Amino acid sequence: MSNSFKNIFFLAFFLNVVCVCQAQDNWNEVKNKEGIKVFTRTNTVMSFKEFKATMVIDGKINDVLSVLYDVEGLTTWGHNITKSELIERTGDSLQVYYAVAKAPWPYKDRDGIYSNKMSWDKQLKTLTVEIDLLESDMYSDNGFVRMDGFGIWKIKESLSGKIEIDFQMQINPGGSIKAWLANMFVSDSPFYTLQGLREALKNEKYQGKTYDITEN
Repeated sequence: MSNSFKNIFFLAFFLNVVCVCQAQDNWNEVKNKEGIKVFTRTNTVMSFKEFKATMVIDGKINDVLSVLYDVEGLTTWGHNITKSELIERTGDSLQVYYAVAKAPWPYKDRDGIYSNKMSWDKQLKTLTVEIDLLESDMYSDNGFVRMDGFGIWKIKESLSGKIEIDFQMQINPGGSIKAWLANMFVSDSPFYTLQGLREALKNEKYQGKTYDITEN
């Protein structure tokens, strides 16, 4: 292979990698309000859009953990969550819970079995919470439509003493809801969820606690 051909080959390969990476990070900002930014993007996993929301607030990572661990309290700040029950907790690094989300008329409400796996990166000062909606027959007789999907929380301590919170999810609501209809309202869930979390963090019962999280 000649040197000129090699150069062309590697240049083409490099450009292809760059294009793929850019496509994977092709977020579109759809809302910027009250200190919360919401982004969406399409991908090859589902026809339903993926969302991401971010905000920077005063607070501590352990306070956010306290809110996330209070599964029964999720109905007070999680967007459209009408019921939530803890199923299992293993130490401070794993919890599984059941939740029901209200769907707009005339659709049935949605439910899911959620797994939260917590890990702590001491070097980056970042808490990661991996979210998975599990395939399970538990609570399957409730008459709701079972959702599937996955997501992540990232909570990072900043140099200014604030915390940066990212909330990202890809959800398939299941049933007969069309992707185009669900995508019209995809920015509501992350925006109102972060808005609710910010309010919940003001509650004294979530402050001043410590946890033993598995380190990366």
